Amino acid sequence: MHLDRDAGTRMAYVTLATWAFFLYFVGPVTPLIAEQLAVPLQTAGMIGVALAAGLVLSGALGPLLILRVGRTRTAIIAALGLACGTLLLAVVASFPAVLAAVLLASATGSLLMNVAMAALADRHGPAGPRAITEANALAAWVGLTSPLLIGLVVGLGWGWRPASVVIAVVALAVAGILTRVPVPEGPPPDHALSAADTIVAAPQDDTTDAAFPVRFYVSLVAVIAAAGAEISLSFWGGVLIAEHTGTDLAAATAMLSVMIGGIAVGRTAGSGLARRFPVTTLVYASLVVALAGFLVVWITPDVVVAAGGLFLTGLGLALLFPLTSSIALGHGAGRSDRAIAIISVVIGITMGAAPFALGAVAAAVGVTTGFLIVPALLLAGAAALWLAGAPSPSPEPSVTTRHRG
Repeated sequence: MHLDRDAGTRMAYVTLATWAFFLYFVGPVTPLIAEQLAVPLQTAGMIGVALAAGLVLSGALGPLLILRVGRTRTAIIAALGLACGTLLLAVVASFPAVLAAVLLASATGSLLMNVAMAALADRHGPAGPRAITEANALAAWVGLTSPLLIGLVVGLGWGWRPASVVIAVVALAVAGILTRVPVPEGPPPDHALSAADTIVAAPQDDTTDAAFPVRFYVSLVAVIAAAGAEISLSFWGGVLIAEHTGTDLAAATAMLSVMIGGIAVGRTAGSGLARRFPVTTLVYASLVVALAGFLVVWITPDVVVAAGGLFLTGLGLALLFPLTSSIALGHGAGRSDRAIAIISVVIGITMGAAPFALGAVAAAVGVTTGFLIVPALLLAGAAALWLAGAPSPSPEPSVTTRHRG
Protein backbone atom coordinates (compact mmCIF):
# COMPACT_ATOMS: atom_id res chain seq x y z
CA MET A 1 0.00 0.00 0.00
CA HIS A 2 1.44 3.31 -1.09
CA LEU A 3 1.68 6.02 1.56
CA ASP A 4 1.62 9.55 0.18
CA ARG A 5 3.35 11.72 2.76
CA ASP A 6 1.94 14.98 1.49
CA ALA A 7 2.08 18.27 3.38
CA GLY A 8 -1.16 17.58 5.26
CA THR A 9 0.07 14.15 6.33
CA ARG A 10 3.36 15.58 7.56
CA MET A 11 1.47 18.25 9.46
CA ALA A 12 -0.64 15.56 11.14
CA TYR A 13 2.62 13.86 12.18
CA VAL A 14 3.85 17.13 13.69
CA THR A 15 0.65 17.71 15.67
CA LEU A 16 0.82 14.23 17.19
CA ALA A 17 4.51 14.67 18.03
CA THR A 18 3.74 17.98 19.75
CA TRP A 19 1.26 16.24 22.03
CA ALA A 20 3.83 13.50 22.77
CA PHE A 21 6.40 16.16 23.69
CA PHE A 22 4.10 17.25 26.52
CA LEU A 23 2.81 13.78 27.42
CA TYR A 24 6.30 12.35 28.03
CA PHE A 25 7.17 15.47 30.02
CA VAL A 26 4.47 15.03 32.68
CA GLY A 27 5.65 11.77 34.27
CA PRO A 28 9.34 12.63 34.79
CA VAL A 29 8.55 16.14 36.04
CA THR A 30 6.01 15.01 38.65
CA PRO A 31 8.55 14.05 41.36
CA LEU A 32 10.37 17.34 40.79
CA ILE A 33 7.15 19.30 41.23
CA ALA A 34 6.41 17.34 44.38
CA GLU A 35 9.85 18.11 45.76
CA GLN A 36 9.70 21.80 44.92
CA LEU A 37 6.22 22.32 46.35
CA ALA A 38 6.76 19.95 49.31
CA VAL A 39 3.88 17.73 48.21
CA PRO A 40 3.82 14.01 49.16
CA LEU A 41 4.37 11.74 46.17
CA GLN A 42 1.01 10.08 46.75
CA THR A 43 -0.68 13.48 46.46
CA ALA A 44 1.46 14.35 43.45
CA GLY A 45 -0.14 11.38 41.72
CA MET A 46 -3.14 13.66 41.22
CA ILE A 47 -1.17 15.17 38.35
CA GLY A 48 -1.79 11.93 36.49
CA VAL A 49 -5.49 12.20 37.26
CA ALA A 50 -5.54 15.76 35.90
CA LEU A 51 -3.81 14.52 32.75
CA ALA A 52 -6.38 11.75 32.32
CA ALA A 53 -9.30 14.12 33.00
CA GLY A 54 -8.05 16.37 30.22
CA LEU A 55 -8.12 13.48 27.78
CA VAL A 56 -11.69 12.65 28.78
CA LEU A 57 -12.77 16.28 28.32
CA SER A 58 -11.19 16.52 24.89
CA GLY A 59 -12.85 13.30 23.83
CA ALA A 60 -16.23 14.55 25.00
CA LEU A 61 -16.04 18.08 23.59
CA GLY A 62 -13.66 17.65 20.65
CA PRO A 63 -16.26 16.47 18.09
CA LEU A 64 -18.42 19.54 18.76
CA LEU A 65 -15.46 21.84 18.14
CA ILE A 66 -14.48 19.99 14.97
CA LEU A 67 -18.08 20.18 13.79
CA ARG A 68 -18.05 23.94 14.13
CA VAL A 69 -14.59 24.91 12.93
CA GLY A 70 -13.02 21.85 11.25
CA ARG A 71 -9.92 19.85 12.09
CA THR A 72 -7.25 22.42 11.23
CA ARG A 73 -8.75 25.24 13.28
CA THR A 74 -9.35 22.79 16.11
CA ALA A 75 -5.67 21.85 15.97
CA ILE A 76 -4.69 25.54 16.10
CA ILE A 77 -6.90 26.09 19.16
CA ALA A 78 -5.44 22.93 20.71
CA ALA A 79 -1.85 24.08 20.17
CA LEU A 80 -2.62 27.50 21.64
CA GLY A 81 -4.31 25.87 24.64
CA LEU A 82 -1.31 23.59 25.17
CA ALA A 83 0.97 26.64 25.06
CA CYS A 84 -1.17 28.46 27.65
CA GLY A 85 -1.27 25.42 29.93
CA THR A 86 2.47 24.81 29.85
CA LEU A 87 3.25 28.50 30.33
CA LEU A 88 0.91 28.52 33.33
CA LEU A 89 2.65 25.42 34.67
CA ALA A 90 5.99 27.21 34.41
CA VAL A 91 4.94 30.10 36.65
CA VAL A 92 2.44 28.79 39.23
CA ALA A 93 3.52 28.28 42.84
CA SER A 94 0.71 26.16 44.33
CA PHE A 95 -0.23 22.54 43.78
CA PRO A 96 -3.91 23.24 42.91
CA ALA A 97 -2.68 25.66 40.23
CA VAL A 98 -0.35 22.95 38.90
CA LEU A 99 -3.33 20.59 38.57
CA ALA A 100 -5.30 23.30 36.74
CA ALA A 101 -2.40 23.93 34.37
CA VAL A 102 -1.97 20.22 33.58
CA LEU A 103 -5.72 19.86 33.07
CA LEU A 104 -5.76 22.78 30.62
CA ALA A 105 -2.72 21.53 28.73
CA SER A 106 -4.10 17.99 28.54
CA ALA A 107 -7.67 18.92 27.59
CA THR A 108 -6.48 21.11 24.73
CA GLY A 109 -3.24 19.42 23.75
CA SER A 110 -4.76 15.95 23.44
CA LEU A 111 -7.01 17.32 20.70
CA LEU A 112 -3.84 17.35 18.60
CA MET A 113 -3.77 13.56 18.91
CA ASN A 114 -7.45 13.25 18.07
CA VAL A 115 -7.17 15.46 15.01
CA ALA A 116 -4.00 13.77 13.75
CA MET A 117 -5.21 10.18 14.03
CA ALA A 118 -8.64 10.86 12.51
CA ALA A 119 -7.06 12.86 9.68
CA LEU A 120 -4.56 10.11 8.89
CA ALA A 121 -7.25 7.42 8.95
CA ASP A 122 -9.38 9.41 6.49
CA ARG A 123 -6.55 10.58 4.27
CA HIS A 124 -4.93 7.19 3.73
CA GLY A 125 -7.72 4.60 3.90
CA PRO A 126 -6.17 1.09 3.75
CA ALA A 127 -2.73 2.63 4.38
CA GLY A 128 -4.08 4.38 7.48
CA PRO A 129 -2.60 1.87 9.98
CA ARG A 130 0.81 2.39 8.43
CA ALA A 131 0.47 6.18 8.56
CA ILE A 132 -0.77 6.09 12.17
CA THR A 133 2.08 3.78 13.18
CA GLU A 134 4.62 6.03 11.46
CA ALA A 135 3.18 9.10 13.16
CA ASN A 136 3.34 7.40 16.55
CA ALA A 137 6.95 6.39 15.87
CA LEU A 138 7.90 10.02 15.32
CA ALA A 139 5.92 10.96 18.43
CA ALA A 140 7.84 8.40 20.51
CA TRP A 141 11.21 9.72 19.36
CA VAL A 142 10.14 13.28 20.11
CA GLY A 143 8.79 12.14 23.48
CA LEU A 144 12.21 10.74 24.34
CA THR A 145 13.61 14.27 24.27
CA SER A 146 11.35 15.45 27.09
CA PRO A 147 13.16 13.62 29.93
CA LEU A 148 16.48 14.66 28.37
CA LEU A 149 15.33 18.28 28.29
CA ILE A 150 14.30 18.11 31.94
CA GLY A 151 17.65 16.59 32.88
CA LEU A 152 19.50 19.30 30.95
CA VAL A 153 17.78 22.29 32.53
CA VAL A 154 17.86 20.77 36.01
CA GLY A 155 21.54 19.89 35.55
CA LEU A 156 22.25 23.49 34.61
CA GLY A 157 20.71 24.57 37.90
CA TRP A 158 17.66 26.21 36.30
CA GLY A 159 15.05 23.86 37.75
CA TRP A 160 12.37 22.10 35.72
CA ARG A 161 10.29 25.14 34.76
CA PRO A 162 12.29 26.21 31.66
CA ALA A 163 11.45 22.82 30.12
CA SER A 164 7.75 23.71 30.38
CA VAL A 165 8.46 27.02 28.65
CA VAL A 166 10.18 25.19 25.77
CA ILE A 167 7.08 23.05 25.24
CA ALA A 168 4.95 26.20 25.17
CA VAL A 169 7.21 27.78 22.53
CA VAL A 170 7.05 24.65 20.38
CA ALA A 171 3.24 24.57 20.67
CA LEU A 172 3.02 28.23 19.61
CA ALA A 173 5.25 27.50 16.61
CA VAL A 174 3.04 24.58 15.59
CA ALA A 175 -0.07 26.78 15.85
CA GLY A 176 1.59 29.25 13.48
CA ILE A 177 2.55 26.56 10.98
CA LEU A 178 -0.99 25.16 11.01
CA THR A 179 -2.30 28.50 9.73
CA ARG A 180 -0.34 27.86 6.54
CA VAL A 181 -0.28 24.05 6.31
CA PRO A 182 -3.65 22.47 7.20
CA VAL A 183 -4.24 18.87 8.22
CA PRO A 184 -6.53 16.73 6.02
CA GLU A 185 -10.19 17.51 6.66
CA GLY A 186 -11.43 14.32 4.96
CA PRO A 187 -10.58 11.83 2.20
CA PRO A 188 -8.48 13.21 -0.70
CA PRO A 189 -10.22 14.45 -3.86
CA ASP A 190 -9.38 11.27 -5.79
CA HIS A 191 -10.70 9.00 -3.00
CA ALA A 192 -13.45 6.59 -4.00
CA LEU A 193 -15.68 8.35 -1.50
CA SER A 194 -14.55 11.90 -2.19
CA ALA A 195 -16.67 14.97 -1.64
CA ALA A 196 -17.58 15.04 -5.33
CA ASP A 197 -20.06 12.24 -4.79
CA THR A 198 -20.07 11.34 -1.12
CA ILE A 199 -19.36 12.95 2.20
CA VAL A 200 -17.66 10.43 4.46
CA ALA A 201 -16.25 11.20 7.89
CA ALA A 202 -16.52 14.91 7.22
CA PRO A 203 -17.09 17.05 10.30
CA GLN A 204 -20.69 17.94 9.43
CA ASP A 205 -21.72 14.26 9.20
CA ASP A 206 -19.51 12.93 11.95
CA THR A 207 -21.87 13.68 14.81
CA THR A 208 -24.76 11.55 13.62
CA ASP A 209 -26.58 9.77 16.42
CA ALA A 210 -26.41 6.39 14.67
CA ALA A 211 -24.89 3.71 16.88
CA PHE A 212 -21.45 2.33 16.18
CA PRO A 213 -21.17 -1.36 15.27
CA VAL A 214 -20.74 -3.74 18.18
CA ARG A 215 -17.29 -4.63 16.83
CA PHE A 216 -16.16 -1.07 17.46
CA TYR A 217 -16.93 -1.34 21.16
CA VAL A 218 -15.35 -4.79 21.40
CA SER A 219 -12.19 -3.48 19.74
CA LEU A 220 -12.04 -0.72 22.38
CA VAL A 221 -11.12 -3.43 24.90
CA ALA A 222 -7.91 -3.99 22.93
CA VAL A 223 -7.22 -0.23 23.08
CA ILE A 224 -7.79 -0.29 26.86
CA ALA A 225 -5.43 -3.25 27.19
CA ALA A 226 -2.68 -1.48 25.21
CA ALA A 227 -3.00 1.81 27.10
CA GLY A 228 -3.45 0.14 30.49
CA ALA A 229 -0.38 -2.07 30.19
CA GLU A 230 1.84 0.80 29.01
CA ILE A 231 0.71 3.35 31.60
CA SER A 232 0.86 0.81 34.46
CA LEU A 233 4.46 -0.05 33.65
CA SER A 234 5.34 3.62 33.19
CA PHE A 235 4.02 4.52 36.63
CA TRP A 236 5.03 1.52 38.73
CA GLY A 237 7.55 -0.50 36.72
CA GLY A 238 10.41 1.05 38.68
CA VAL A 239 8.94 -0.31 41.92
CA LEU A 240 8.83 -3.85 40.49
CA ILE A 241 12.43 -3.63 39.25
CA ALA A 242 13.66 -2.20 42.55
CA GLU A 243 11.97 -4.97 44.53
CA HIS A 244 13.32 -7.79 42.35
CA THR A 245 16.86 -6.53 41.68
CA GLY A 246 17.67 -4.60 44.83
CA THR A 247 18.38 -1.46 42.80
CA ASP A 248 17.40 1.81 44.47
CA LEU A 249 14.10 3.23 43.31
CA ALA A 250 15.58 6.26 41.55
CA ALA A 251 17.87 4.13 39.38
CA ALA A 252 15.11 1.58 38.75
CA THR A 253 12.75 4.33 37.63
CA ALA A 254 15.42 5.74 35.32
CA MET A 255 15.67 2.30 33.71
CA LEU A 256 12.16 2.78 32.34
CA SER A 257 13.75 4.96 29.64
CA VAL A 258 14.93 1.65 28.17
CA MET A 259 11.28 0.67 27.68
CA ILE A 260 10.52 4.02 26.02
CA GLY A 261 13.49 3.43 23.75
CA GLY A 262 12.04 0.05 22.82
CA ILE A 263 8.73 1.72 22.03
CA ALA A 264 10.46 4.26 19.78
CA VAL A 265 12.43 1.57 17.93
CA GLY A 266 9.38 -0.67 17.60
CA ARG A 267 7.22 2.09 16.16
CA THR A 268 9.93 3.06 13.71
CA ALA A 269 10.21 -0.51 12.45
CA GLY A 270 6.46 -0.93 12.63
CA SER A 271 5.77 1.41 9.72
CA GLY A 272 7.47 -0.99 7.34
CA LEU A 273 5.92 -4.02 9.02
CA ALA A 274 2.45 -2.52 8.66
CA ARG A 275 3.06 -2.42 4.91
CA ARG A 276 3.94 -6.12 4.73
CA PHE A 277 1.68 -7.84 7.23
CA PRO A 278 -2.02 -7.71 8.17
CA VAL A 279 -2.74 -5.37 11.07
CA THR A 280 -4.28 -8.09 13.25
CA THR A 281 -1.23 -10.32 12.74
CA LEU A 282 1.04 -7.51 13.92
CA VAL A 283 -1.11 -6.89 17.00
CA TYR A 284 -1.07 -10.58 17.98
CA ALA A 285 2.72 -10.69 17.50
CA SER A 286 3.12 -7.50 19.52
CA LEU A 287 1.06 -8.93 22.36
CA VAL A 288 3.28 -12.02 22.47
CA VAL A 289 6.49 -9.95 22.47
CA ALA A 290 5.17 -7.60 25.16
CA LEU A 291 4.05 -10.53 27.31
CA ALA A 292 7.43 -12.29 26.94
CA GLY A 293 9.32 -9.10 27.81
CA PHE A 294 7.15 -8.43 30.84
CA LEU A 295 7.62 -11.98 32.16
CA VAL A 296 11.40 -11.46 32.00
CA VAL A 297 11.07 -8.25 34.04
CA TRP A 298 8.61 -9.92 36.40
CA ILE A 299 10.86 -12.82 37.38
CA THR A 300 14.50 -11.75 37.00
CA PRO A 301 16.70 -10.62 39.93
CA ASP A 302 19.40 -9.40 37.52
CA VAL A 303 19.36 -5.71 36.60
CA VAL A 304 20.93 -6.24 33.16
CA VAL A 305 18.43 -8.95 32.26
CA ALA A 306 15.64 -6.70 33.55
CA ALA A 307 16.84 -3.94 31.23
CA GLY A 308 16.71 -6.38 28.31
CA GLY A 309 13.21 -7.40 29.36
CA LEU A 310 12.16 -3.75 29.48
CA PHE A 311 13.44 -3.15 25.97
CA LEU A 312 11.61 -6.25 24.71
CA THR A 313 8.47 -5.10 26.49
CA GLY A 314 8.76 -1.71 24.81
CA LEU A 315 9.14 -3.37 21.40
CA GLY A 316 5.93 -5.29 22.04
CA LEU A 317 4.00 -2.33 23.40
CA ALA A 318 5.18 -0.09 20.55
CA LEU A 319 2.56 -1.09 18.00
CA LEU A 320 -0.29 -1.96 20.34
CA PHE A 321 -1.76 1.51 20.82
CA PRO A 322 -1.50 2.77 17.20
CA LEU A 323 -2.67 -0.50 15.66
CA THR A 324 -5.50 -1.27 18.10
CA SER A 325 -6.64 2.34 17.63
CA SER A 326 -6.55 1.96 13.86
CA ILE A 327 -8.57 -1.26 14.14
CA ALA A 328 -11.16 0.53 16.29
CA LEU A 329 -11.27 3.37 13.76
CA GLY A 330 -11.75 0.80 11.02
CA HIS A 331 -14.82 -0.51 12.86
CA GLY A 332 -16.11 3.05 13.31
CA ALA A 333 -18.43 3.04 10.28
CA GLY A 334 -16.59 5.93 8.60
CA ARG A 335 -17.06 8.39 11.48
CA SER A 336 -13.41 8.94 12.36
CA ASP A 337 -13.82 12.09 14.45
CA ARG A 338 -16.47 10.60 16.73
CA ALA A 339 -14.60 7.29 16.93
CA ILE A 340 -11.29 8.89 17.91
CA ALA A 341 -13.14 11.04 20.45
CA ILE A 342 -14.51 7.90 22.10
CA ILE A 343 -11.04 6.34 21.98
CA SER A 344 -9.65 9.47 23.65
CA VAL A 345 -12.19 9.21 26.48
CA VAL A 346 -11.39 5.52 26.94
CA ILE A 347 -7.65 6.21 27.02
CA GLY A 348 -8.15 9.03 29.51
CA ILE A 349 -10.16 6.86 31.87
CA THR A 350 -7.61 4.07 31.50
CA MET A 351 -4.69 6.40 32.21
CA GLY A 352 -6.38 7.55 35.38
CA ALA A 353 -7.68 4.19 36.55
CA ALA A 354 -5.03 1.61 35.63
CA PRO A 355 -2.13 2.91 37.75
CA PHE A 356 -4.40 3.42 40.75
CA ALA A 357 -5.92 -0.02 40.34
CA LEU A 358 -2.50 -1.64 40.13
CA GLY A 359 -1.30 0.35 43.14
CA ALA A 360 -4.31 -0.71 45.18
CA VAL A 361 -3.93 -4.37 44.25
CA ALA A 362 -0.19 -4.25 44.92
CA ALA A 363 -0.83 -2.74 48.37
CA ALA A 364 -3.21 -5.59 49.14
CA VAL A 365 -1.34 -8.60 47.73
CA GLY A 366 2.20 -7.37 47.07
CA VAL A 367 3.92 -5.75 44.11
CA THR A 368 4.86 -8.97 42.33
CA THR A 369 1.37 -10.45 42.47
CA GLY A 370 -0.26 -7.11 41.75
CA PHE A 371 1.65 -6.80 38.50
CA LEU A 372 -0.23 -9.82 37.14
CA ILE A 373 -2.71 -7.15 36.03
CA VAL A 374 -0.38 -6.44 33.09
CA PRO A 375 -0.48 -9.92 31.48
CA ALA A 376 -4.19 -10.06 32.27
CA LEU A 377 -4.68 -6.87 30.25
CA LEU A 378 -2.61 -8.20 27.35
CA LEU A 379 -4.58 -11.46 27.22
CA ALA A 380 -7.86 -9.55 27.39
CA GLY A 381 -6.69 -7.45 24.46
CA ALA A 382 -5.94 -10.57 22.44
CA ALA A 383 -9.38 -11.98 23.18
CA ALA A 384 -11.09 -8.71 22.21
CA LEU A 385 -9.15 -8.56 18.95
CA TRP A 386 -10.18 -12.10 18.12
CA LEU A 387 -13.85 -11.32 18.81
CA ALA A 388 -13.85 -8.02 16.91
CA GLY A 389 -11.98 -9.34 13.89
CA ALA A 390 -10.28 -7.24 11.24
CA PRO A 391 -12.12 -4.19 9.86
CA SER A 392 -13.62 -4.46 6.43
CA PRO A 393 -11.41 -2.79 3.80
CA SER A 394 -14.50 -1.40 2.10
CA PRO A 395 -16.77 1.36 3.45
CA GLU A 396 -19.66 0.36 5.65
CA PRO A 397 -22.90 0.18 3.63
CA SER A 398 -24.64 2.39 6.17
CA VAL A 399 -22.42 5.40 5.37
CA THR A 400 -24.58 8.37 4.46
CA THR A 401 -24.11 9.57 0.91
CA ARG A 402 -24.88 13.00 -0.36
CA HIS A 403 -24.94 13.55 -4.11
CA ARG A 404 -24.58 16.90 -5.72
CA GLY A 405 -27.78 18.25 -7.16
